[in-house]
Amino acid sequence: MKLYNTLSRNVEEFVPLKPGTVGMYVCGITPYDTTHLGHAFTYLSFDVLVRFLESKGYKVTYSQNVTDINDRDNDILQRAKEQGVSWQKVADYWTKRFLQDMKALNWRMPDNYLKASEHMPTMIKLVSALLTKEYAYQAEGSVYLDVTKVKDFGKLSRHSKEKMITVAKDFEEDLNNPRKKHPLDITLWKAKEPNQPAHIPSFGSPFGKGRPGWHIECSSMAICSLSEQIDIHGGGIDLIFPHHESEIAQSESATGKIPFAKFWIHTHPVHYKGEKMSKSKGNLVLVSDLLEKYSPNAIRFLLLSHHYRKGFEYTKNELKKAEETVNVVRRAVSSGSNIKTNEPAFLTQFQHLLENDLNTPDALTFIANNLQKIDKPSLKKMLEILGFDFKKNIL
Repeated sequence: MKLYNTLSRNVEEFVPLKPGTVGMYVCGITPYDTTHLGHAFTYLSFDVLVRFLESKGYKVTYSQNVTDINDRDNDILQRAKEQGVSWQKVADYWTKRFLQDMKALNWRMPDNYLKASEHMPTMIKLVSALLTKEYAYQAEGSVYLDVTKVKDFGKLSRHSKEKMITVAKDFEEDLNNPRKKHPLDITLWKAKEPNQPAHIPSFGSPFGKGRPGWHIECSSMAICSLSEQIDIHGGGIDLIFPHHESEIAQSESATGKIPFAKFWIHTHPVHYKGEKMSKSKGNLVLVSDLLEKYSPNAIRFLLLSHHYRKGFEYTKNELKKAEETVNVVRRAVSSGSNIKTNEPAFLTQFQHLLENDLNTPDALTFIANNLQKIDKPSLKKMLEILGFDFKKNIL
């Protein structure tokens, strides 16, 4: 199998670190709002990757996080303050909504579904290791990674320092923090501020009360649930910098093992009304709304008909056509006939398409073009790999 590796900027032969096993970590949601198509596009793409690797005989261990707390005064904390409830209640509510939407699309739960708030000891351990190895420093109760000590900082994004500053501003990184030696130094632990508002939590640590940095959370949860080195790390393309770049710097500096992740795989965004789908733009298309009018398999078909590395513009017309197509497939699956054919092995041809950087669009086209020729066992296997649920008769 070949996959595009963001680290090398090349499509490479996928060979896991240990024969027969794959460890995969994908960055999850910050739970403060409901699931939109951009979320679903990312997580269904990785869902198919897991299913396909398993079909090839690999034992896959898949971890995904929930960023329910970090160093930012983020939307979860703001929602909690506005509603007069705890941040845990806000995070739990939207996490459940996300899981409900994704499970409706026949998404499989990761083996490890990790809440950041439940992994403080592992984060503190990693921060302590960085301090011991003198990659990090303390300042007024906070802890920062000194990026000048990481000789290859920037190897994933390949940004210049000027570009890093620009992108970091967009992510509201604390570039003007006077405690830092360098604006790009990574916040590992944010100290509790004097007179900190009651709705902002803090946790105990050897460095003093505070909160973990956003980036250290994923480093620690990937390491504790998988290994100090993992095969695949995934997420949306917007996370390459600063998040994934910071993960590499933290993880490799703390453990001394390179690479932290062998393959970095990134999905591209979904657009609507000419812009990237986002709450700030007011152009979200919610999975829950679509499920009221369309079958789960139509939504899955729509998303998988686009390659994970190519962003696309959502249209209602395309979703309607997807519904029509899955109805045709449903009839083929439920028909009583079991086609016999002397054509080349269709399942092998289908697998070759997915082996080419998880080419789900061509795989779906192949099924549609050969629907009357593919024998039923092979057809069912193809649909299972792509995650369609025909057993519940909802195709």
